[in-house]
Amino acid sequence: MYNILIATGAAVLGYVLGAWAAGPIAGFVPALLAFVVVFVLLARRTGKQLEALFGGAMQLLQAGKIDEARAALEAAMPLGKWQILVTEQIHSQLGSLDYLQGVGHSVQKQVTQSKARFASGRAHLEKAWSRDWRAKATLAAIHHREGRPDDAVTVLEKASGAGKGEALYWALYTFVLNEAKRRDEALQVIGRGLAELKDHKALTEIQEALANKRRPNMKVLGDPWFQMFPEDIPREKLMEMQGIKAQPRPQKTFPQPRR
Repeated sequence: MYNILIATGAAVLGYVLGAWAAGPIAGFVPALLAFVVVFVLLARRTGKQLEALFGGAMQLLQAGKIDEARAALEAAMPLGKWQILVTEQIHSQLGSLDYLQGVGHSVQKQVTQSKARFASGRAHLEKAWSRDWRAKATLAAIHHREGRPDDAVTVLEKASGAGKGEALYWALYTFVLNEAKRRDEALQVIGRGLAELKDHKALTEIQEALANKRRPNMKVLGDPWFQMFPEDIPREKLMEMQGIKAQPRPQKTFPQPRR
């Protein structure tokens, strides 16, 4: 916001100087130029500051320092006063972090902690930019996990404009409907997805499973799905991510015939 105000002030000054030098109409040229140049420079400065803070938070997260990563993201909030949509981006990051923690607690059967993290994530993701389809997809995933399929569907439908070019969006939308026993609607949604992403292999497999009244294997989507549902990551892939080599299964031995 401050960036716009400062750029506007520069535009006013540019107009005054231009009007004084060449007349009222001519003053609009330096005014526009001043606004664009100043705004771009200030926005670039804010963007670099935000990028540095996000990068630091990511390093902390990779090191397993989740609370420190959250604090680093929260420390970036004042930048929202300088540039539009920065606050929404930070809420998106915080909400995604809460969601992943909530999933982790859920897998470990820590119900109270899981509910708290999902509630916090929901509050952040509701403040994310409406065009941030991934943030809205994560919000829908929270609604789904907490047993509110109608709310999940409402959120996903509103995000259809931004998410229509993403296979994960259509897969999640289809999954939520099918898990809510709304297979016919799920078929319609996956059909819409294939209309946008023609011949997409994973979406086609999901559609075929639904058409044959089978529960789709969402793992065919690969990493994008695992980022949303990390508990579905196959054991072998988890071991690979952790740098652990899978041990070969011992071969069966059969007793030798007596001679």
